[in-house]
Amino acid sequence: MFFLVTGLIMLALIIGLFWLKDRLASPLLARIAYSGLIARLALVGGAFSVIGVLLILANFVRDW
Repeated sequence: MFFLVTGLIMLALIIGLFWLKDRLASPLLARIAYSGLIARLALVGGAFSVIGVLLILANFVRDW
């Protein structure tokens, strides 16, 4: 459950960064949003979400 929640929070923060970039029309936020670090963090957040779902499903199948 920890991995799922962590991944979802990371992805929500990245989506919030893109929303804020569009809302404020800031060139600095645009550079940050399109940086390689944010792309890597998005991949980590997606991987955490997938791992979290798989762990939850594994526990469900094991208890079934």
